[in-house]
Amino acid sequence: MGGDQRARFEVRKNYDLNNKVGDNDDLGFVRTRVNFDLSYQKLWRVYLEVADARQVGARTELMQEAYWHLHQLYLEARVRENSPWSLRIGRQAVSLGEERLVEYGSWSNLLKLFDGARLRYKDDRMDLSFLVLQPDIYQRRHKPALTTDEPHPLNHTWLYGFYGTFYTLKPHEFDLYALGYSDRNAFRTFPSAIKGENGEYGTSSRYTVGTRWRGPLAKHPGVGTLGYGLEAAYQFGNIAEDDLRAYMLHADINYKWEKPWKPMLKLEGNLASGDRKFGDGENNSFSPLFGTNHTPYGIIDFVRLQNLRELALIFSVEPTDKLKLQAEVHHYWLDSRTDTWYNGPGSLRDKTGQSGRDLGDELSLMAKYKLSKRVELEGGYSHFFAGNFPRKHGRSDSANFFYVQYVVKF
Repeated sequence: MGGDQRARFEVRKNYDLNNKVGDNDDLGFVRTRVNFDLSYQKLWRVYLEVADARQVGARTELMQEAYWHLHQLYLEARVRENSPWSLRIGRQAVSLGEERLVEYGSWSNLLKLFDGARLRYKDDRMDLSFLVLQPDIYQRRHKPALTTDEPHPLNHTWLYGFYGTFYTLKPHEFDLYALGYSDRNAFRTFPSAIKGENGEYGTSSRYTVGTRWRGPLAKHPGVGTLGYGLEAAYQFGNIAEDDLRAYMLHADINYKWEKPWKPMLKLEGNLASGDRKFGDGENNSFSPLFGTNHTPYGIIDFVRLQNLRELALIFSVEPTDKLKLQAEVHHYWLDSRTDTWYNGPGSLRDKTGQSGRDLGDELSLMAKYKLSKRVELEGGYSHFFAGNFPRKHGRSDSANFFYVQYVVKF
């Protein structure tokens, strides 16, 4: 038996980038999880987890509440003791690779879950997953309001495919993956069915193939290691009547010093394609599927891996074994001038492209402290400087974000 509780207090200032509108908010989130893990001779395993997620003091409904509910429940089986093969069936959390496409995470009050099956092969050489899953959602329509409740599968929607991580080229590791995400319900009223650029509703199938690489470039004994990370993915299929052609690229180079304080300096870039021309019958907007958008692209969460160009410089130190400090600088652009600013204030879009690409800059500072084996404290601050694109839409002011949180494990 185990579990955890995470409580976070946030201050959000000027999230619409317009000082004339009073939208400042001080709010909190509390999430509690209790789990029961039963195993029999390393052949059978039953995992049950219940969770409670609450929003405290917010001025607006952020759809982040679901009182005590069934969070995870799955059966895991192996053909024999210590077999590399396992089959997990039921409601479960899934994280793949560096979580750009599928993540469980810990930041959100309501975490991503799936109902279905995961066949896995894992040994010292490789970690292979074969997936057939339905994504769960928390939102429900209670006329006339939209609210959140216990997670339930989104009918006729499936995530499926293969994801493999290979360690056969040590000290390098690499991933190969082929994932499908299909929505076969063209008549659903909530959440809304898929709509094409011609305004007609339809079904969608988004196929993602890609690879990820990470490892050292040079090791300097007694000093540190120069490393790299690469990932590329291509998406194709259909969005209603529109053809889908989209892509994503990630690259980073980093240096990790051994001591003192274990400094780390990383330069990284991310590119996710956006739709080139609205109404041309082809959608070029890359989708991050069920990936994370919190820490990889800053902590104020104004962007995600969709219609995005980003450069970031990240520096961290560990003054003690318990304390880690990190500073980040990000600059963001739209990939396509005519596509949407996804995750941005108001989901702004200029179909003429005359507002340009420049979204702005983010400066972030974070600290984590392990108070004990079971208690961790964390805090952070972020400042967003508006760029030319939001200024052209009357949003020229800066935004600020501050948070403190604790996590207690039991």
